[in-house]
Amino acid sequence: MVVKDRIMETALKMFRTYGVKGVTMFDIARDCGISKKTLYEHFEDKQSLINDALRELLNDHIQFAEKNHTETANAIEELVNQMQFIRSKARTLNPVMLFEIEKYHPDTWKEVELFRTDCILYGIKENLKRGMSEGLYRKNLDIDIVARMRQLQLEAAFDPIHYPADHYEMHKVMDEVTTHFILGVATLQGHKLAYQYLQIKEEV
Repeated sequence: MVVKDRIMETALKMFRTYGVKGVTMFDIARDCGISKKTLYEHFEDKQSLINDALRELLNDHIQFAEKNHTETANAIEELVNQMQFIRSKARTLNPVMLFEIEKYHPDTWKEVELFRTDCILYGIKENLKRGMSEGLYRKNLDIDIVARMRQLQLEAAFDPIHYPADHYEMHKVMDEVTTHFILGVATLQGHKLAYQYLQIKEEV
């Protein structure tokens, strides 16, 4: 692994664990096993490192979303896979990281705002259209309203104000809100499929 990639991997791991404010360039260099001089040869300052780390995090999600949309059998499988992907990321992501970027790095946060619109909201709308065309989601859904509702659910799950980490495990929050959403938009046919994917016992 080249030095720059190793720095990125180390920095992203530390940001995800401790947030961005409390992690210094010295901390990153030490954990990476290099000198601060070497670190600054690859990254001008901490801000540039935060920018690149966030882009890598967002691009990882974008690549998954594109692959997930084309390779899944139906809209519900696509949504369940998305839930599992976010769960896996949530296990190693301290929500403080996003909170601190929004508060202390507003220019960097603009990329998150674009991601919310161009990837998350767009992907939700496409999934809703897909599910409706497959007969798995109700035909009378208002796509704009329902998509925005789902987006707000996801954002709330990552907000430590709504779900503080000392009281809630983010992956469990994601499970609950996603299950609630799927069963809320699904037809009877969709419910049967959802029960299989989510391993829910159908109530008699």
